[in-house]
Amino acid sequence: MSARVPPPPRNLFAALLRALLPDGRCRLCGLPSRAPLCSACQCERPAHWRCPRCALALGGPAALCGNCALRRPAFAGTLAWGDYAAPWDRLVAQFKFGDDAALARWLGMLLGQRLRAERPGWAPPRCVVPVPLSAARLRRRGYNQAWELARGLAAELGWPCDCTLLQRRREGPAQSELRLVQRAANVRGAFVAAPLARGARLLLVDDVMTSGNTAEHACRALLRAGADDVRVAVLLRTPAPMPR
Repeated sequence: MSARVPPPPRNLFAALLRALLPDGRCRLCGLPSRAPLCSACQCERPAHWRCPRCALALGGPAALCGNCALRRPAFAGTLAWGDYAAPWDRLVAQFKFGDDAALARWLGMLLGQRLRAERPGWAPPRCVVPVPLSAARLRRRGYNQAWELARGLAAELGWPCDCTLLQRRREGPAQSELRLVQRAANVRGAFVAAPLARGARLLLVDDVMTSGNTAEHACRALLRAGADDVRVAVLLRTPAPMPR
């Protein structure tokens, strides 16, 4: 008579289920996923060319987009993880207005992985710098989403990160509330940077780039403070308006 094998403990079944069935769901497609985005959504993005200077989506290969060819921005290059369009725009709303700093840090890590893969020529910067909020807006929101993105990116790449180098000294309306022609005036003179070592290289991080005016004036402040090279990494880039 064979010995009876006792059933495995219940916690073993639970461990097997956890291994086979991921906890949580993808924030975009809703499929089971251990991470905030499933592997398919992490890879999925529009397949197109981008301007290396401002990351604007282009219809074909080109050295620069028309705007950057006419007037070079202060920043030396931009990396964008994807376009500010459905369904990825929901991610920004979730961490920006949904008080989800952990999601912002995880997406910053994803942006760091994209930077490592697609910008191998970008030398490690002296520091990663988030676009700052004004003190009043920071108190109202409770945290700066650009700082959380920058923390995730810097941790992924092992780079230093500092939220004190760049400050916003005056508050205006949110850029998203303004027409494109009003955005430059809204951020002109809004930023001030601490003195930097001459020749410093910096990486400026923000959640979304639309007109590029926020990055432009933040970079000008960093260059005036002594930086030699400022590049930009944003989670999403707003596409150019469709011609009518």
